[in-house]
Parts: sequence; C-alpha cells; structure tokens
Amino acid sequence: MTKLWTQSDKLCSLLKTGAVRMLCATAITLIGLNITGCTIPKPIPVVAAAPIPPHEPNEVQQREIERLQQQLAEKEVLIRNLNARQQGQAKALQETTSQVTREQVRLRRLATQPGAASSIAEVEVALASLKSSQITTPEQTLQAQRLLDAATASYAKGNYGTAMDHAAQTREFIDMVKDNRTRKASDPRLAMVPFNVPIPLRAKSNINLRREPFGSAVKFGALKKDSALTAQAYLGDWLHVQTSDERFGWVLNTLVEVRVTDLNH
Repeated sequence: MTKLWTQSDKLCSLLKTGAVRMLCATAITLIGLNITGCTIPKPIPVVAAAPIPPHEPNEVQQREIERLQQQLAEKEVLIRNLNARQQGQAKALQETTSQVTREQVRLRRLATQPGAASSIAEVEVALASLKSSQITTPEQTLQAQRLLDAATASYAKGNYGTAMDHAAQTREFIDMVKDNRTRKASDPRLAMVPFNVPIPLRAKSNINLRREPFGSAVKFGALKKDSALTAQAYLGDWLHVQTSDERFGWVLNTLVEVRVTDLNH
C-alpha cells in the first residue's frame, strides 16, 4: 500500500512538471508571435500632392507695374514733344540763316575803324573776365583767344567789317561757355540759342553727325577729320552745325575747333 502511494506521488509530480512545461512553451510561443507582429512595418499611405497654383502678382506688385508703365508712357510723350520742338527750332534757324548773312554784309559796309576797335576792346575785357572766373577749360579759352586773334589780324589789315564779325563770334563763344557752366543740362528752360554770326569750325577727328543733341540720337552722317563745319546755334554742350554739303545736324563742341586759317582770310 505504501508503495502504491509512492508511485502515485511520482505520477502527480510528473504530470505537474509536464503541465508547467506546456504552459511555458505556450507562453513563449505567444510572446514570440507578439514580438514578430511588432517588428513588421506597417505600409505607409501614399498621399497625392496637391497641384501648385500658378503664380499671380499680388496687388502691390500690380500697382507698381501699372505705375512704371504710366511713367514710361509719360517719358515717351515728353521725348516726342522735345523732338518736335527742336525740329521746329532747327527749321526756324535755317530760315533765318539767309537773313543773318544779309545783315553781315550790311554791317561790313557800315563798319568803321573806331567801331571795330571798340568791339575788339570789349571782347578783350570779356575774355579776361572768363579766364579769371575759372569756369572754363584751357581748350575753351584757347578757342576764344583764336577768334579774338583773328579779329585783331583783320583789323590790322583794315578789314573792319570782318574784324567786327570775329569780335562778335568771340563774344558769342564766351557767352556760350558761361551759359553752359551756370546752367545744368537737365534744366527744362535749356533751349537752342542761335549765333548771330555763325562760327566756322573743323572736325578735330572723325566724328558723327546726329539728328538730335544727345549721345544716343540717330547718326545720319560721318565727318572725317578736318571737315569744314559752320556752327549755327548751340544747346548745352551741343552745336547745331551745317556741313560743306548743306547738311544740318548736331555735334559735341569738344569734337570741333575754330577754323583759324579761314578766319584770317
């Protein structure tokens, strides 16, 4: 009987040990399944990109564009008006050229020695004042001096009418220099000023003849070095000239010089 109870206890112990092992195995299996499920990556949902709307200027940019367009239109109108005014002035100047020539002839006939001497003396004072004012360049002073020397040479030869012409040219040249140094090129009051006595010039180098008095104006002719010109008027630093083949246009005054040889004849 005792032996039977002993065997019964061993059997129970074995059954308990097996059950525990089965429970442990089951738990391990479940834990493993849970861990595996955690490590499997979930699929990432694909989100379609929203279309980018076309760029449209905001109100501030639109107003700035409109302002600039209006400003450009106003500038174009101003340029057209200025060109029309200059063309009208050039036409009027050409129409009065023959009248000026007739007046020159009349003055030469009426010129006297005292009148010529007085004109030369007045110009000498004006040139001395110009030199002392320090508003001119040595080149401009030299040009004015050449004109005055031509007047003095003509007076010495008894050509009093020619001497008075050269004295008048010197005076107008001095007035042009003073005017250009005291007034800015952007001054809206700046207008073409005719010479009462046209000034003979020559080109210092190969230069271009332009339709308007500014550097970006249309070129309609080329002049070789030493080409003969006659200055009819000025507008700022630009001279309205006539060529030997009867063309009219504009050149910078720094590109030409007085034809002294012609003045002395």
